[in-house]
Parts: sequence; structure tokens; C-alpha cells
Amino acid sequence: SSAASDVYKRQVALRLEHPEAQIIAGGSDVLVQMREGKRAGKALISIQGCREMRGVSLDDQENLRIGSLTPFSHITADPLIQRYINVLGEAVDMVGGPQIRNAGTIGGNTCNGVTSADSASTLHAWEAIVELTGKDGIRRLPIKDFYIKAGQVDIRVEDGEIQTAILIPKASYDRTFGHYIKYAMRNAMDIATLGTSVNVRLSADKKTVERARVAFGVAGPVPLRAATAEAMAKGQIVSLELAERFAQAVTADINPRDSWRAAKDFRLHIAVESTKRAFIESVKLAGGEL
Repeated sequence: SSAASDVYKRQVALRLEHPEAQIIAGGSDVLVQMREGKRAGKALISIQGCREMRGVSLDDQENLRIGSLTPFSHITADPLIQRYINVLGEAVDMVGGPQIRNAGTIGGNTCNGVTSADSASTLHAWEAIVELTGKDGIRRLPIKDFYIKAGQVDIRVEDGEIQTAILIPKASYDRTFGHYIKYAMRNAMDIATLGTSVNVRLSADKKTVERARVAFGVAGPVPLRAATAEAMAKGQIVSLELAERFAQAVTADINPRDSWRAAKDFRLHIAVESTKRAFIESVKLAGGEL
């Protein structure tokens, strides 16, 4: 709309005027960084009041459009999310506690660029498109290209860019069902040791995998998909044996690290086991039998 366009123009103009400034939305990440002294002396540009960047809708092509300022709790409760990509609502419902989920936004979660973000693996598995608005208009790029390296995403500050929305293409959500598994040391208020998001689309008779997707957080420096496993499952007959093969195949593409949270071998073990469980659950949600 023209109202939204005017709001975006003002934000872009501010961004161009103050390229060193930190964008602040819900503040659940930025305020912590400020308290740690990492943002000392930095100006802030608050986009919190931009109502045009909130909410979930379907665009002209029936792509799901999630405004970047939409809080996690609103995503979980949204009827369109529940209907078309309920797994995203379940995934962001695992972020922090209720206060964080009311304040934290999907845009902030992705722009932070960390591989452990609870939304990241599901957005990768559903081939999300990131919408960036800058002085030259709108730029859209696949989320896999948005993440450059740990903690760094492709936002062109020199063009005044801000992330305005995340799109889930109809081609990705249509007749597709998925499941997310967060492995963490505690049930709540903990960063993922590994996040696994799987989705499947089955044939009309529910016996064959038309396509499968699997993506991980904390299996590498940025969220990533396991292309080897996805290619292997395509066109295969649904079975427990396929679930096992699909799960084992993810080890060809992931490279988790050793850290104080978990050893590499342990993360690999969790990746295989959680992929298998998430695949089985996705097939069941899609109406298949194993």
C-alpha cells in the first residue's frame, strides 16, 4: 500500500542518514548486547512503531507474507500460519519464554544471523524468501543466500536496506506438512544444541514422497539444508526403511562443530535421530502410513 511505502521510505532515509545506527525492533537481542557494552555509543533506529511491518497475509500469488515485525506469539496464533505452515508456529513457540515471544520478532530473529535461531531451520526447509526494502526499491533473495556467515546477513546498509517481510512461496507450502525438533539441554529458555526441520509432500495416494526437505540450525556456521538426503528421498515409496536412509543421508551435508554445549559426534547422532523422527511425523501429518 502507499501508506506502507511512505513508512518504508522514512525508515530507509533514516538508515541512509545514520549508517552506523543499530536497528531495534522488539529489542530482545539488541538490549542484551547493549547491557554487555557491545553497542556503546551507537545510535538506535527504532522500527517498533511500524504497524505496516506486522501481521501475516496472502499476497496476489498466494505466497504467505509475514511482516518482519510480527512477534513470535502472533505467528504461532495466526490462522494462516496454522493452516499452511503450522510447523513455523510450533518452532517459534520454542523461543525463550512468553515475554520474549511477545517482544521478539521474526525479522530480528533472522537478521541476527545466528545458526541457532529457532525460526531459521524451518524457514530454510520451506524455502523462504527475504524481502529487503532500500533506496532502490525492493530486493528479494532466498533465505539460504541471506545468511553469509555466522552473525552476518546480506543487508546492504549503504542502500539503506531494512528487512520488511519474509515470504513463504505457495510452491513450498502447498500440500506440504512438516515437523520441527529442537534439542536443548533444558525444555525451556535455552538455546538449541541442534534444530531439525523436516517437511514432506506426498503423492495423491499418500504412498510416495513427491519431495522432502530437511534443514538444520547449529549443524554448521549458518542454517543449512541437506541436499543429498532431499534428492535421495524424491520419488521413493514411504516406509520406515526410507526414514532411516533419509536420516543417515544428512551426514553427507552437515558439519556440526565441537563446543561446550555438545561434541561434534553427539550433534551428528542427534541430527540423524531427530531427522528420522521428524520425517516420520511429517509423513503422518501428510496422511501417509509407515
